[in-house]
Amino acid sequence: MKIPLIVLLAGFSGLAAPLQAKSLKETRTAAEQGDPEAQCAMGLRCAKGNGVRQDEAEAVEWFRKAITKGHVEAQRQLGMCYLLGKGVPQDAAEAVKWLRLAAAQDHVAAMKQLGVCYTLGSGVTKDLAEGVKWLRQAAEHGDADAQMELGLAYFDGEGVAQDAAEAVKWFRKAAEQGDLNAQKLLGTTLLQGLRVPQDLREAVKWFRKAAEKGDPEGQMMLGLAHTAGTGVPLDLKMAAALLRKAADQGYAPAQLELGMSYMIGSGVPQDAAQALSWFHKAAEQGNPQAQTKLAAAYFEGTGVERNTAEAAAWFRKAADQNYPLAQFGLGGCYLRGEGVTQNVAEAVRLFRAAADQGNSDGQFALSMMYEKGEGVDKQLVQALKWCRLASRQGHEIAFLHQATLEASMTREQVIEAVRLEHEWRPSK
Repeated sequence: MKIPLIVLLAGFSGLAAPLQAKSLKETRTAAEQGDPEAQCAMGLRCAKGNGVRQDEAEAVEWFRKAITKGHVEAQRQLGMCYLLGKGVPQDAAEAVKWLRLAAAQDHVAAMKQLGVCYTLGSGVTKDLAEGVKWLRQAAEHGDADAQMELGLAYFDGEGVAQDAAEAVKWFRKAAEQGDLNAQKLLGTTLLQGLRVPQDLREAVKWFRKAAEKGDPEGQMMLGLAHTAGTGVPLDLKMAAALLRKAADQGYAPAQLELGMSYMIGSGVPQDAAQALSWFHKAAEQGNPQAQTKLAAAYFEGTGVERNTAEAAAWFRKAADQNYPLAQFGLGGCYLRGEGVTQNVAEAVRLFRAAADQGNSDGQFALSMMYEKGEGVDKQLVQALKWCRLASRQGHEIAFLHQATLEASMTREQVIEAVRLEHEWRPSK
């Protein structure tokens, strides 16, 4: 069973500050004398291996002892043991029993975890509305994780009526508590105007807060804002500096963006070799956009000696992740036999994969294959369908070629192609 991050983050935690200050000897003595706080603390020490040998079964014993005296945190911890299968066989139903008992006594973390159990149907019948009920209780008690999860429920309309404004309200509450993920989520929502009015200045405010914590995504988003002058003054050098901070932490999207900055000389001296270095770092982490950029550089010989085999290899890595630009690029390699053995049928397959996702280059390439009958049977109706789809996305060559193609077809064929064009939907 996959346990959500929100549950794991709030798992074996909650050791009160006074008990944290006590020595192991003091805690054990108090626990053996029947003090429930100390018993719970000993359970946590055993669960984590904090000053003692890690022993999850012994941790459960200590939690049970504390529970006999009504210790609420111990109830939650025992629920977590059952949920995660630590010290006891994994038993989601038993976990929910203990979490519900703690939640009914206003234990905020238990409320949150119980909300997740109902949302996922873990140990209980899946009930989104019930999950939202418990998340709301935790959120109203000030739990930042629950506030963000409740915001997501409102944003997606899961368990409650969809209400983006209400979602932003809860995102903001979590963000104002310093929750890093909420700050970034709120920034993105306001930047893109996702179901709420766009607010560039406030979006940047939250990205800045995340960046000031050293978060690479926050640094990158703030850098991109400076690149475009979005909600902040246009400052390409500042943008590049922020991108470098994020890239130096190994954040692949920032490495890609920094590589693009070097490629065009935005805020840094133009340097194709440096660009490739950063593309390579991101590509090695599996970033498909960086893999495609690197492939294009090898194919064109930009900043590196031209190597079509290396280009095809990087196109393939990205294409295998279903990245349409790479599928189109690799299809071109197969069509021309550059870096790979020529295989027109494989080229058609790759063009179609890109076209099905709405990539205009793939759509026009597939149109040409149908028009010429290369790798597929010649079908002018299909050729025009794909040509029109590419054209309506602004593909200039497709737009210019469309009239020529239509002139070679009957009126009935054109009507059929237009019908197919209107019925087409991109694959997910």
